Amino acid sequence: MDFPIKTITSDAKIQSEYALTSVNSINIGRILAQTVHYIYLYLKVLSLESVKSREEVVFSVPTGAMGNVTAGLVAGLMGLPVSKFVCGVNANDILHRTMLTGEFRKKDMERTLSEAINIQVPYNFERVLYLLNDQKSVKPLMEAMEAKGSVQIPEKIFSNLKKWIVTSRVEDVEMLNTIKTIQKHQKYLPDPHSAVGIAAAIKFANDEALQQHLQTPVSKIVCLATAHPCKFERAIRKALGDHFWDQNVLNGVDMMGGSAKLLLSLPEVNRPVFAKGQNWTERLRSVVVFDSDGALSTSTRSRSCSKLHKTTLGIFALGLGLTGVVVGYLFWPRSRSE
Repeated sequence: MDFPIKTITSDAKIQSEYALTSVNSINIGRILAQTVHYIYLYLKVLSLESVKSREEVVFSVPTGAMGNVTAGLVAGLMGLPVSKFVCGVNANDILHRTMLTGEFRKKDMERTLSEAINIQVPYNFERVLYLLNDQKSVKPLMEAMEAKGSVQIPEKIFSNLKKWIVTSRVEDVEMLNTIKTIQKHQKYLPDPHSAVGIAAAIKFANDEALQQHLQTPVSKIVCLATAHPCKFERAIRKALGDHFWDQNVLNGVDMMGGSAKLLLSLPEVNRPVFAKGQNWTERLRSVVVFDSDGALSTSTRSRSCSKLHKTTLGIFALGLGLTGVVVGYLFWPRSRSE
């Protein structure tokens, strides 16, 4: 669904008529908001007695479309002391394969229990390359990828990428075991995507070969959690059993909020299925146009949405600017050696 969403939100006619936007990481506003998470997390790490000022840390990030790690990269380029981003991926491992071989090649989607990071081509990969390299070289590279379905990353671009990112592929069975282990020993229930990130962090910490490539030894790895576990009943049941879900989640007092329980109690409503082989872009386009034709006229809707967009972007820009001033003051200079 990511490609149809990208296509629709990039359609100038749709934009002018419906002022359509998206809350996923196609929208740069989402990424700018997430940038603050990394700064907050680093300041929390600094509060630990064992951490020195400006000490570099590793961030482990469950990775699908690469929006979250792009936000972290922005923070790192602003001056946050980051050693590496560990990108945990599932069986849909285009980023992992790219980091191993230098070839960015899409393949058929595989179903996994960490559904939100099932992706063929992470659209923020283009943004990562743009941030780390000569911007003019990125556009023809991604155009070739879109035309042929694969592209070899030039050595200079690939080298810059490897300075910041390492990857780890986490199978469903590893993810389920991680949920079970963390719940048992830490009394914390991670969702399947967060568990992918935790499993990737554990692999990184135990991989001596990877540690040798770090510029300085790292004592702290921060794992980013991405969702509430109660959204993923099937994965939690598989990891911890039906009894745990029924007793601790559905009927417990701590794990599922009242609003979530109310939502779960409502009757299910079936939505049209987007079947394999159909033109998803055109189907989505028809849904957007049909569902948007309501009480507001097109001109009124466009004006109100446009005003909202400008206000939102203004707030984001102001927030990011202030954040940049703070980070620059605390941590500048920051450079990554060649």
